[in-house]
Amino acid sequence: MEDDWHIFFGCGATFHCWRATGLYDVILPRLQSFHDAKSIIFDICSKEDSRTAGHFAVMLDVIWNNRNNVVWNNEQQEASTLGMQAFYRWQDWYSAQKWNQINNSDQVIIAWNPPDTGWLKCNVDAGFNHIHGTTNRGWCVRDNRGRFILAGTAWDSNFRSIVEAEALALKEAILDAIANQFEKVIFESDSQKVVQAIHSKHCGNSEFSLLILSIQSLLQLYVNFEVKFVKRQANMVAHSLAKTAYSWPRRNVFNLPPPCIEFLLINESC
Repeated sequence: MEDDWHIFFGCGATFHCWRATGLYDVILPRLQSFHDAKSIIFDICSKEDSRTAGHFAVMLDVIWNNRNNVVWNNEQQEASTLGMQAFYRWQDWYSAQKWNQINNSDQVIIAWNPPDTGWLKCNVDAGFNHIHGTTNRGWCVRDNRGRFILAGTAWDSNFRSIVEAEALALKEAILDAIANQFEKVIFESDSQKVVQAIHSKHCGNSEFSLLILSIQSLLQLYVNFEVKFVKRQANMVAHSLAKTAYSWPRRNVFNLPPPCIEFLLINESC
């Protein structure tokens, strides 16, 4: 993260991004006190209120995605555009959370839960990039203490149905777990249809059916792999990876947490 200091804070373009979001006054004093990105991020997330810290985390994600689009796709957006993207993305999420708290004060909070000791949990999700016409997948593995193990993203240049995309994401996550010789893994997907199909006698000749049969065959070979349904609110790390997959090479594996999920990982491990 030290090497990413200039990407997030150390060049003129990123200064314009922070000004566009109204966060420059939050960051400027810390630039005088800290000299690496991790220290600045930790200080803001631990000392600022949740609204400011969340807005800051979204801006980091937007800047990082823009940087990757420049590197991998030779596409770059203006600082003012990035600032507005971050502002509206955070406002949408924050407003939804506040309304849920007000109107559903007695509702059970849905959150990511760690697996039992000795197990790993892999959250999986799929999404679409309508601008670039891609189907995206993302998955993240954590241990029983919520510690990051690895993550992966993938995308391809054709649209699939949502259930096909979700099934493909799950299959790729399972294959990744096999390749890394993980022994006990719970896979969580927020696609109830996919999970139900896996646990039923699903048959057919469609692409979706073939994916389900392939997953079922893998689960028969690896009896300590389990597939479960989880609500979207408890699957946000995988959701964020799927949303940003196009910012990376066509298929990418992370041995360290990418910036787009760092804030979520910290928040969900508390």
